[in-house]
Amino acid sequence: MRQALVGEIPLVSREAEMDCIVAALRAPEPAAFVLAGPAGVGKTRLAAEAARSAGDLGFATATAVGSRAAATIPFGPFASFLPASGHTPGDLLGLLTVASDAIAERGGPDHRLLLVVDDAQWLDDGSAALVNRLVRERICGVVACVRVPGPVPDPVTALWKDSLAERIDLGSWTEEQTETALTAVLGGPVARATVRQLWEMSRGNALYLRELLIGAADSGVLRTVGGIWSLNAPLTAPARLVELVAARLASLAPESVAVVEVLAIGEPLGLPVLEGLVSPAGLEDAEARGFVHVAQDGRRTEARLSHPVYGEALRLSLPRSRQRRISATLAGAVRATGTRRGDDLLRLGRWQLDSGVPGEPDVLGRAAARAAEMFDLDLAARLARSALDLGGGVDPGMVLGESLFRSGKHAEAEEVLAGLVPLCGTDADAARVASARAHNLHNLMSKPAEAAAVLGQALTVVTETAPRLELLGRLATIRLLESDPGGALAAAEGLLASGHDAAVSRGAYVSSIALAQLGRCEEALRVAEVGQRSHRRASGLRQQPTAQLIGGILANLGAGRLGQAEADAAAAYLVCLEAGDKEGQATFLFLSGCVLVQSGQLGRAAKVFLDGASVNREIVDPAALRWCVAGLALAEGMAGHAAAAQAAAAELDELRPGAMTIYEPEVIERGRAWARAAAGEHSLACEILAAAAARARACELRVPEAQLLHDLARLGRPEQVVLRLAELAETVDGELVPALACHASALAAADATGVREAADALVAAGSALLAAEAYQAAAVLLRSDGYARQASTAARRAEELIGECGGVRTPALAAVTSAGGLTRREREIAVMAAAGASSREIADRLVLSVRTVDNHLQNAYSKLGVTSRSELARVLGS
Repeated sequence: MRQALVGEIPLVSREAEMDCIVAALRAPEPAAFVLAGPAGVGKTRLAAEAARSAGDLGFATATAVGSRAAATIPFGPFASFLPASGHTPGDLLGLLTVASDAIAERGGPDHRLLLVVDDAQWLDDGSAALVNRLVRERICGVVACVRVPGPVPDPVTALWKDSLAERIDLGSWTEEQTETALTAVLGGPVARATVRQLWEMSRGNALYLRELLIGAADSGVLRTVGGIWSLNAPLTAPARLVELVAARLASLAPESVAVVEVLAIGEPLGLPVLEGLVSPAGLEDAEARGFVHVAQDGRRTEARLSHPVYGEALRLSLPRSRQRRISATLAGAVRATGTRRGDDLLRLGRWQLDSGVPGEPDVLGRAAARAAEMFDLDLAARLARSALDLGGGVDPGMVLGESLFRSGKHAEAEEVLAGLVPLCGTDADAARVASARAHNLHNLMSKPAEAAAVLGQALTVVTETAPRLELLGRLATIRLLESDPGGALAAAEGLLASGHDAAVSRGAYVSSIALAQLGRCEEALRVAEVGQRSHRRASGLRQQPTAQLIGGILANLGAGRLGQAEADAAAAYLVCLEAGDKEGQATFLFLSGCVLVQSGQLGRAAKVFLDGASVNREIVDPAALRWCVAGLALAEGMAGHAAAAQAAAAELDELRPGAMTIYEPEVIERGRAWARAAAGEHSLACEILAAAAARARACELRVPEAQLLHDLARLGRPEQVVLRLAELAETVDGELVPALACHASALAAADATGVREAADALVAAGSALLAAEAYQAAAVLLRSDGYARQASTAARRAEELIGECGGVRTPALAAVTSAGGLTRREREIAVMAAAGASSREIADRLVLSVRTVDNHLQNAYSKLGVTSRSELARVLGS
């Protein structure tokens, strides 16, 4: 579905420049500015905003625009200021005087005129001299825009060299500024990876960014799914942007164009290689004109195009035959000099593929492996398929199969991988193929029986130690993913003791996560460190070393070290973003969301869960998509956003459960429960939470069980969970679970002092929102005991923490602050009525009669002193 842009690119991060210009306009004397920067950075836009502000201050405004075509016409940009008929001086000096006088008249005796001169680098000599005179003699205010680098008329250069005008250099936007602009234009959140792609191609250039956005939106490549904007296909330069680049290239000589074309296909290129393919004069000219950038990279001097858009536009516009010839030439040149770097091998393989000439299977296969390491899955698949077709064997077949399932093509991947079985001549090959097939079948295709059969058959024929360990590592991973942390831990013991780095890495990955779920958080952290060291020493592993951080993040979350958990998740996400590892991005977005929920940053949590869901949709990972959608329901429901939570819960219901049950109690079911709580259905929410806690207990998921039980206490059932939470507090490492147990115990006893102490403990454990709820409960209890001053202090602290969490008002907070003596059932019905549910709807949801609902509702009206549902909503804060 095609999407239209909501608005134009806003003026982002130019506040300081605008403040400077406006301050100068308020001064009694005319002011002058030169806005300098590359094409497309927003010079014209800033000048237009300056003119608009000048108009608001009572200035007259005028505009003159230089152009390459009119650069030989004397005073062409100022033709509107010259007399239309009658006597006009024929000499340039006379024209200069006439134009100057005409402009002075427009400004009046107070010189209240702001003249905007756009593209001042193209001014003819007379116009440039006129602008210099206007500024030098302070005839009017001037804002001149100049494109740099490039030649500029001397009179314009003199404006800042002689301190006649203040020069303001405008740079391109940072990635963060680009995200701000995109969010404003699109009217909603944008996936971080999408921001990264748009920023990398536009390099923060506002003009290029706008053209990329228009093209992506018109083509349907950029669209909003699940409440977040994301790219669903590779980003390409639209026709309008190709035309812009072609217009810039039109000024280049043919030998300079040849340089740009070669780099568009082959960048970056070592300077000696490039110099052997193009003319020196063309290279020098292209570099001088700002199309080519030459820099040192380690011991090699490399040349590349100065902006990614140039290469993208040229690759789309160059004839296919020309691209094939350039690719063949580049392949020959690099072959002659040798492939000294890994990227040289990758590019050689790509050029062999693109040249149309049959390539070498060994080169193509090794290039495919390198592309997979760099997470360029499309290129990896192309190279690997070509190598496999040329008889490359198991190695390129493995790259092809893994690239396919990591791209969401699960059935095709299984077909390719199954076809490799007859080609396996070693135990190592057989184990690699079987492990990859089991991963795809179990995790992505939800076929656990078939995955088990593949592994079982492989274990009957594989006898060598290292390959068998690989298969056993896959079995241990499956136990972990099926919510059997104890079994996973036992299965991983042999891996950890094996002395093989790859096996130790896999064993540590499984064990650290299992230990964190079991509440053995300190041990989990130690094992995760072992895993990172082994992972870095091992070779040929599909996952990045950041995968070893997962167990550590869960351990720090469970122990109440939320700041460290958040920092680790954010850092790991950035590593995956830089590498292009989309599976890793989705994983650490999900974990970030879980940590943010625990810390009470529910708005941020919802955003990262949205982002994670968008990545999982792209890579077609159904299980991970369920986790992120459930996380969204959890964050929105806990924040009391009933509509958003219910929408997420409805999507969750449409997603089919798979073989992986990890995170099912504490994320999937917890998300469903809080969506119900946000809608006022506290009884049903509590039923879901109690069942999920029982499930977690059966699987020995101690930290998740504690979170679920504490939710029951927050929703008014502390007496049901006190004993079990106390038991968990004795077995789980860290400060978080004891703080949860303390809170529930104090709530059950209506102990004001105990609740306040629990609030302090929750602050220490990083759970600001839970602490706010506890302080609010303490305030209510203290006030009822007659301690007004202490109650006020506790209430103020609660508000401070709520502010730190973004001002959210959770269902649990509402229950505390507006209890009004209501029974649990009265409050539940009152909340649902305040949310707009009719008595019949409430009766159907709670399996009650309409008369019973109305009786409870009347009791609530009486206790709260209200007479209507609208007043009820106001009192309950709905």
